[in-house]
Amino acid sequence: MSVTIRQIAVKAGVSRGTVDRVLNDRPGVKPHVREKVMAIAEELNYVPNAAAKALAFSKKPLHVGIIMPPREIEFFQEIRDGIEEAADELKGFGIQLEYCYVSNQNPEEGAAVIRKLVKDGVNGIMFSVMDDDLIRLSINQAVDSGVPVITFNSDVEQSKRICFVGQNLPQSGRIAAGLMARVLRSPSKVLVVAGHLSIYAHRARVKGFGDHLSGSGIDIVQVIEGYDRFEDTYEKLKEALTRYPEIEGIYMATGHIGACMDVVKGMNRPNRYRIIANDLMPEVEQGMREGLIDFTIVQNPAQQGYRSLRMLYELILNGKMPEQQYYYTETSIVIPESL
Repeated sequence: MSVTIRQIAVKAGVSRGTVDRVLNDRPGVKPHVREKVMAIAEELNYVPNAAAKALAFSKKPLHVGIIMPPREIEFFQEIRDGIEEAADELKGFGIQLEYCYVSNQNPEEGAAVIRKLVKDGVNGIMFSVMDDDLIRLSINQAVDSGVPVITFNSDVEQSKRICFVGQNLPQSGRIAAGLMARVLRSPSKVLVVAGHLSIYAHRARVKGFGDHLSGSGIDIVQVIEGYDRFEDTYEKLKEALTRYPEIEGIYMATGHIGACMDVVKGMNRPNRYRIIANDLMPEVEQGMREGLIDFTIVQNPAQQGYRSLRMLYELILNGKMPEQQYYYTETSIVIPESL
Protein backbone atom coordinates (compact mmCIF):
# COMPACT_ATOMS: atom_id res chain seq x y z
CA MET A 1 0.00 0.00 0.00
CA SER A 2 1.34 3.44 -0.90
CA VAL A 3 2.32 5.86 1.85
CA THR A 4 0.21 9.02 2.14
CA ILE A 5 1.04 12.56 3.18
CA ARG A 6 -1.30 12.10 6.16
CA GLN A 7 0.74 9.14 7.45
CA ILE A 8 3.96 11.18 7.23
CA ALA A 9 2.27 14.11 8.99
CA VAL A 10 1.03 11.93 11.87
CA LYS A 11 4.43 10.34 12.44
CA ALA A 12 6.22 13.71 12.22
CA GLY A 13 3.68 15.47 14.44
CA VAL A 14 3.05 18.24 11.91
CA SER A 15 0.21 19.28 9.63
CA ARG A 16 -0.40 17.83 6.18
CA GLY A 17 0.21 21.31 4.77
CA THR A 18 3.70 21.33 6.28
CA VAL A 19 4.47 17.92 4.77
CA ASP A 20 3.20 19.11 1.39
CA ARG A 21 5.47 22.18 1.53
CA VAL A 22 8.49 20.03 2.40
CA LEU A 23 7.86 17.40 -0.28
CA ASN A 24 7.33 20.06 -2.94
CA ASP A 25 10.34 22.08 -1.77
CA ARG A 26 8.35 25.20 -0.93
CA PRO A 27 9.42 27.79 1.66
CA GLY A 28 7.91 28.44 5.08
CA VAL A 29 9.24 25.41 6.98
CA LYS A 30 11.94 25.51 9.66
CA PRO A 31 15.11 23.60 8.71
CA HIS A 32 14.89 21.06 11.55
CA VAL A 33 11.24 20.33 10.70
CA ARG A 34 12.10 19.94 7.01
CA GLU A 35 14.88 17.47 7.86
CA LYS A 36 12.56 15.46 10.12
CA VAL A 37 9.81 15.23 7.49
CA MET A 38 12.26 14.20 4.76
CA ALA A 39 13.79 11.53 7.01
CA ILE A 40 10.36 10.05 7.77
CA ALA A 41 9.33 10.15 4.11
CA GLU A 42 12.50 8.24 3.22
CA GLU A 43 11.97 5.79 6.08
CA LEU A 44 8.44 5.04 4.87
CA ASN A 45 9.57 4.81 1.21
CA TYR A 46 7.20 7.58 0.17
CA VAL A 47 6.64 7.78 -3.61
CA PRO A 48 4.95 10.93 -5.02
CA ASN A 49 1.68 10.37 -6.83
CA ALA A 50 2.35 10.89 -10.55
CA ALA A 51 -1.23 11.90 -11.31
CA ALA A 52 -1.15 14.53 -8.58
CA LYS A 53 2.13 15.88 -9.92
CA ALA A 54 0.75 16.01 -13.45
CA LEU A 55 -2.28 17.92 -12.16
CA ALA A 56 0.00 20.35 -10.34
CA PHE A 57 2.09 20.93 -13.46
CA SER A 58 -1.06 21.52 -15.53
CA LYS A 59 -1.80 24.45 -13.21
CA LYS A 60 1.80 25.64 -12.98
CA PRO A 61 3.66 24.28 -16.04
CA LEU A 62 6.90 22.39 -15.72
CA HIS A 63 9.60 24.86 -16.77
CA VAL A 64 12.45 23.46 -18.90
CA GLY A 65 15.45 25.53 -19.98
CA ILE A 66 17.05 24.52 -23.29
CA ILE A 67 20.56 25.85 -23.92
CA MET A 68 21.86 25.48 -27.46
CA PRO A 69 24.06 27.21 -30.08
CA PRO A 70 22.90 30.29 -32.03
CA ARG A 71 19.77 29.95 -34.16
CA GLU A 72 21.65 30.60 -37.39
CA ILE A 73 23.33 27.18 -37.15
CA GLU A 74 20.89 25.40 -39.43
CA PHE A 75 21.54 21.89 -38.15
CA PHE A 76 19.89 22.59 -34.80
CA GLN A 77 16.51 23.34 -36.40
CA GLU A 78 15.94 19.59 -36.73
CA ILE A 79 16.69 19.16 -33.03
CA ARG A 80 14.22 21.94 -32.21
CA ASP A 81 11.62 20.13 -34.34
CA GLY A 82 12.08 17.02 -32.20
CA ILE A 83 11.82 19.03 -28.98
CA GLU A 84 8.63 20.70 -30.18
CA GLU A 85 7.12 17.34 -31.15
CA ALA A 86 7.69 16.03 -27.61
CA ALA A 87 6.40 19.28 -26.08
CA ASP A 88 3.23 19.03 -28.18
CA GLU A 89 2.61 15.52 -26.84
CA LEU A 90 3.10 16.76 -23.26
CA LYS A 91 1.21 20.05 -23.47
CA GLY A 92 -1.86 18.57 -21.79
CA PHE A 93 0.24 17.87 -18.69
CA GLY A 94 1.71 21.37 -18.59
CA ILE A 95 5.13 22.26 -19.94
CA GLN A 96 6.90 25.54 -20.67
CA LEU A 97 10.06 25.67 -22.81
CA GLU A 98 12.62 28.46 -22.53
CA TYR A 99 15.17 28.44 -25.36
CA CYS A 100 18.50 30.10 -24.60
CA TYR A 101 20.94 30.58 -27.49
CA VAL A 102 24.57 31.07 -26.50
CA SER A 103 27.92 31.43 -28.25
CA ASN A 104 30.03 28.35 -28.91
CA GLN A 105 33.12 30.40 -28.08
CA ASN A 106 32.17 31.90 -24.73
CA PRO A 107 31.96 29.44 -21.81
CA GLU A 108 31.25 32.30 -19.39
CA GLU A 109 28.02 33.03 -21.25
CA GLY A 110 26.89 29.40 -21.16
CA ALA A 111 27.73 29.04 -17.47
CA ALA A 112 25.89 32.27 -16.65
CA VAL A 113 22.76 31.08 -18.46
CA ILE A 114 22.76 27.83 -16.47
CA ARG A 115 23.01 29.78 -13.22
CA LYS A 116 20.24 32.17 -14.28
CA LEU A 117 17.87 29.34 -15.19
CA VAL A 118 18.45 27.71 -11.81
CA LYS A 119 17.86 31.03 -10.05
CA ASP A 120 14.65 31.52 -12.05
CA GLY A 121 13.35 28.19 -10.76
CA VAL A 122 13.45 25.90 -13.79
CA ASN A 123 12.56 22.27 -13.14
CA GLY A 124 15.19 20.89 -15.53
CA ILE A 125 17.76 21.86 -18.16
CA MET A 126 18.72 20.46 -21.57
CA PHE A 127 22.22 21.51 -22.62
CA SER A 128 24.16 21.31 -25.89
CA VAL A 129 26.99 23.78 -26.29
CA MET A 130 30.64 23.45 -25.28
CA ASP A 131 32.63 21.25 -22.93
CA ASP A 132 34.50 23.51 -20.49
CA ASP A 133 35.41 23.58 -16.80
CA LEU A 134 33.15 26.59 -16.19
CA ILE A 135 30.26 24.80 -17.87
CA ARG A 136 31.03 21.62 -15.94
CA LEU A 137 31.01 23.51 -12.63
CA SER A 138 27.67 25.19 -13.41
CA ILE A 139 26.08 21.88 -14.41
CA ASN A 140 27.32 20.28 -11.20
CA GLN A 141 25.95 23.15 -9.12
CA ALA A 142 22.58 22.91 -10.89
CA VAL A 143 22.29 19.18 -10.24
CA ASP A 144 23.41 19.61 -6.62
CA SER A 145 20.63 22.18 -6.16
CA GLY A 146 18.02 19.71 -7.44
CA VAL A 147 17.81 20.77 -11.10
CA PRO A 148 18.54 17.78 -13.38
CA VAL A 149 20.56 18.39 -16.55
CA ILE A 150 20.53 16.22 -19.68
CA THR A 151 23.06 16.87 -22.44
CA PHE A 152 22.11 16.30 -26.06
CA ASN A 153 24.02 16.22 -29.37
CA SER A 154 27.27 17.15 -27.58
CA ASP A 155 28.25 15.93 -24.12
CA VAL A 156 29.95 17.50 -21.11
CA GLU A 157 31.99 14.60 -19.82
CA GLN A 158 32.96 14.17 -16.16
CA SER A 159 30.05 16.35 -15.06
CA LYS A 160 27.02 15.42 -12.96
CA ARG A 161 24.67 15.59 -15.93
CA ILE A 162 22.05 12.84 -15.78
CA CYS A 163 22.74 11.34 -19.20
CA PHE A 164 23.70 12.14 -22.79
CA VAL A 165 21.40 11.71 -25.81
CA GLY A 166 23.00 11.83 -29.23
CA GLN A 167 25.23 10.16 -31.76
CA ASN A 168 28.03 7.81 -30.75
CA LEU A 169 30.55 10.46 -31.73
CA PRO A 170 33.85 8.54 -31.59
CA GLN A 171 32.19 5.81 -33.64
CA SER A 172 31.07 8.41 -36.19
CA GLY A 173 34.70 9.46 -36.60
CA ARG A 174 35.78 5.84 -36.99
CA ILE A 175 33.13 5.27 -39.65
CA ALA A 176 34.41 8.29 -41.57
CA ALA A 177 37.96 6.94 -41.34
CA GLY A 178 36.85 3.55 -42.63
CA LEU A 179 35.09 5.19 -45.57
CA MET A 180 38.13 7.35 -46.34
CA ALA A 181 40.35 4.26 -46.33
CA ARG A 182 38.06 2.71 -48.94
CA VAL A 183 38.37 5.58 -51.42
CA LEU A 184 42.06 6.48 -50.96
CA ARG A 185 45.16 4.39 -51.43
CA SER A 186 48.00 4.30 -48.94
CA PRO A 187 50.03 6.45 -48.64
CA SER A 188 47.71 9.48 -48.78
CA LYS A 189 47.28 12.84 -47.09
CA VAL A 190 43.98 14.15 -45.73
CA LEU A 191 42.68 17.31 -44.11
CA VAL A 192 40.13 17.52 -41.28
CA VAL A 193 37.72 20.43 -40.79
CA ALA A 194 35.92 20.94 -37.47
CA GLY A 195 33.80 23.73 -36.05
CA HIS A 196 35.02 24.13 -32.46
CA LEU A 197 37.39 21.68 -30.81
CA SER A 198 36.15 23.03 -27.47
CA ILE A 199 32.88 21.21 -28.25
CA TYR A 200 32.92 17.54 -27.32
CA ALA A 201 30.95 16.45 -30.41
CA HIS A 202 33.50 18.00 -32.76
CA ARG A 203 36.52 16.87 -30.78
CA ALA A 204 35.29 13.28 -30.36
CA ARG A 205 34.68 12.81 -34.09
CA VAL A 206 38.13 14.13 -34.94
CA LYS A 207 39.76 11.84 -32.37
CA GLY A 208 37.81 8.79 -33.58
CA PHE A 209 38.85 9.57 -37.15
CA GLY A 210 42.52 9.97 -36.26
CA ASP A 211 42.67 6.92 -34.01
CA HIS A 212 41.18 4.67 -36.68
CA LEU A 213 43.57 5.90 -39.38
CA SER A 214 46.63 5.48 -37.18
CA GLY A 215 49.11 3.19 -38.90
CA SER A 216 46.99 2.95 -42.07
CA GLY A 217 49.30 5.04 -44.25
CA ILE A 218 46.65 7.75 -44.53
CA ASP A 219 48.00 10.74 -42.63
CA ILE A 220 46.19 13.80 -41.31
CA VAL A 221 48.14 16.86 -42.45
CA GLN A 222 46.14 19.45 -40.50
CA VAL A 223 42.98 19.91 -38.42
CA ILE A 224 41.21 23.21 -39.12
CA GLU A 225 38.78 24.98 -36.78
CA GLY A 226 36.29 27.01 -38.81
CA TYR A 227 34.08 28.04 -35.86
CA ASP A 228 30.96 27.20 -37.93
CA ARG A 229 31.48 30.44 -39.87
CA PHE A 230 31.69 30.63 -43.65
CA GLU A 231 34.53 33.17 -43.77
CA ASP A 232 36.82 31.38 -41.30
CA THR A 233 36.25 27.98 -42.87
CA TYR A 234 36.74 29.30 -46.41
CA GLU A 235 40.00 31.16 -45.71
CA LYS A 236 41.61 28.44 -43.59
CA LEU A 237 40.64 25.62 -45.93
CA LYS A 238 41.81 27.47 -49.03
CA GLU A 239 45.13 28.30 -47.38
CA ALA A 240 45.68 24.69 -46.28
CA LEU A 241 44.85 23.17 -49.67
CA THR A 242 47.17 25.66 -51.36
CA ARG A 243 49.99 24.94 -48.92
CA TYR A 244 49.58 21.16 -49.16
CA PRO A 245 48.80 20.28 -52.80
CA GLU A 246 49.35 16.59 -51.98
CA ILE A 247 46.09 16.45 -49.98
CA GLU A 248 43.64 14.00 -51.54
CA GLY A 249 40.86 13.74 -48.96
CA ILE A 250 38.83 16.08 -46.73
CA TYR A 251 36.84 15.00 -43.68
CA MET A 252 34.23 17.58 -42.72
CA ALA A 253 33.82 16.41 -39.12
CA THR A 254 31.70 19.52 -38.56
CA GLY A 255 31.86 23.04 -39.90
CA HIS A 256 30.50 25.12 -42.74
CA ILE A 257 30.04 22.71 -45.65
CA GLY A 258 29.07 25.54 -48.03
CA ALA A 259 32.49 27.12 -47.57
CA CYS A 260 34.16 23.77 -48.24
CA MET A 261 32.22 23.33 -51.49
CA ASP A 262 33.14 26.83 -52.70
CA VAL A 263 36.85 26.28 -51.99
CA VAL A 264 36.92 22.88 -53.67
CA LYS A 265 35.21 24.19 -56.79
CA GLY A 266 37.81 26.94 -57.07
CA MET A 267 40.87 24.69 -56.80
CA ASN A 268 42.58 23.89 -60.10
CA ARG A 269 43.53 20.22 -59.88
CA PRO A 270 43.20 17.26 -62.26
CA ASN A 271 41.70 14.83 -59.71
CA ARG A 272 38.86 15.69 -57.38
CA TYR A 273 39.13 15.54 -53.60
CA ARG A 274 37.44 12.64 -51.81
CA ILE A 275 35.14 14.27 -49.27
CA ILE A 276 33.23 12.79 -46.35
CA ALA A 277 30.71 14.99 -44.55
CA ASN A 278 28.28 14.79 -41.63
CA ASP A 279 24.50 15.23 -41.64
CA LEU A 280 22.22 15.85 -44.60
CA MET A 281 21.68 19.58 -44.74
CA PRO A 282 20.81 21.20 -48.11
CA GLU A 283 24.46 22.11 -48.86
CA VAL A 284 25.53 18.50 -48.28
CA GLU A 285 22.79 17.13 -50.49
CA GLN A 286 23.72 19.58 -53.24
CA GLY A 287 27.40 18.64 -52.94
CA MET A 288 26.51 14.98 -53.29
CA ARG A 289 24.34 15.60 -56.33
CA GLU A 290 27.20 17.56 -57.92
CA GLY A 291 29.60 14.67 -57.35
CA LEU A 292 31.75 16.54 -54.84
CA ILE A 293 30.89 14.58 -51.67
CA ASP A 294 31.37 10.81 -51.54
CA PHE A 295 29.51 10.01 -48.31
CA THR A 296 27.76 11.72 -45.45
CA ILE A 297 27.14 10.28 -41.98
CA VAL A 298 23.75 11.15 -40.49
CA GLN A 299 22.64 11.03 -36.85
CA ASN A 300 18.84 11.59 -36.50
CA PRO A 301 18.93 15.01 -34.78
CA ALA A 302 15.14 15.23 -34.34
CA GLN A 303 15.23 12.09 -32.20
CA GLN A 304 17.91 13.65 -30.01
CA GLY A 305 15.66 16.58 -29.15
CA TYR A 306 12.53 14.48 -28.77
CA ARG A 307 14.06 11.82 -26.55
CA SER A 308 15.91 14.30 -24.32
CA LEU A 309 12.75 16.22 -23.43
CA ARG A 310 10.69 13.06 -22.86
CA MET A 311 13.35 11.60 -20.55
CA LEU A 312 13.71 14.84 -18.61
CA TYR A 313 9.93 15.07 -18.18
CA GLU A 314 9.71 11.47 -16.94
CA LEU A 315 12.50 12.14 -14.46
CA ILE A 316 10.88 15.26 -13.04
CA LEU A 317 7.30 13.97 -13.04
CA ASN A 318 7.78 10.33 -12.04
CA GLY A 319 11.29 10.26 -10.62
CA LYS A 320 12.25 7.79 -13.36
CA MET A 321 16.02 7.99 -13.57
CA PRO A 322 17.52 7.02 -16.96
CA GLU A 323 19.00 3.53 -16.80
CA GLN A 324 22.05 4.43 -18.91
CA GLN A 325 24.62 7.20 -19.09
CA TYR A 326 24.53 7.26 -22.90
CA TYR A 327 21.54 7.00 -25.22
CA TYR A 328 22.81 6.79 -28.79
CA THR A 329 20.61 7.63 -31.74
CA GLU A 330 20.95 5.72 -34.99
CA THR A 331 23.95 6.49 -37.20
CA SER A 332 23.71 5.74 -40.92
CA ILE A 333 25.66 6.36 -44.11
CA VAL A 334 24.18 8.16 -47.12
CA ILE A 335 25.68 7.90 -50.61
CA PRO A 336 24.76 10.01 -53.67
CA GLU A 337 22.86 7.11 -55.24
CA SER A 338 20.49 6.96 -52.25
CA LEU A 339 19.24 10.54 -52.69
